Amino acid sequence: MSDELVKEQVLDYYELEAELKKMEAASTAPEAHGILVGQLCGGNKLEGLSWLKQYLPDVGVKRDPWDDTREWFYALRQFTLDDLKDAELIFEMLLLDDDEPLADRLDGIGDWCAGFLAGFGSTGERDEKQFSEDIRTTFRDLVSISQVESEVDGEISEEQERDYFEVVEYIRMATILIFNEFVGQYLVEQVSGTDSNGGHTLH
Repeated sequence: MSDELVKEQVLDYYELEAELKKMEAASTAPEAHGILVGQLCGGNKLEGLSWLKQYLPDVGVKRDPWDDTREWFYALRQFTLDDLKDAELIFEMLLLDDDEPLADRLDGIGDWCAGFLAGFGSTGERDEKQFSEDIRTTFRDLVSISQVESEVDGEISEEQERDYFEVVEYIRMATILIFNEFVGQYLVEQVSGTDSNGGHTLH
């Protein structure tokens, strides 16, 4: 990974939007980030060009990645994965800045959740009956959020802003929960060198 690619610059909504535009992607920036995070939470282990050849068509890119673009997307994947694994729960979704219109921000979280569900689903079929009740509820909530259509007119109230931030924080923590449920224990076993036969749920 190039030393020139700084985490704070790569993990930025507007940088991702610019890269997607260069590639003439069909997906919005929130949807594209959601797809990536969904893949990672579902345990997608592809890396490098193998991953990129899967990811770019998923976000509606119909051309091969250019050499200078590949490194940027590799960095996006690695930085995102690092944040998901961080014990300090630092992971953040890539969404519009808080000073953007609320209607656009609401559309963004809907796109992000839709992308997340698509990315997670691409990692293989799972028996939902084996999910914990918390996980089943979380997925139902994400489906509901992905289908919400924003209807914001006129001046925005403090309550509406507060509701938006509460939903964003819920999605953020739900994402970390799902990552820990489906990937976290595997990572623990890798580090410890042990194999567990029991069920593990990290809440």
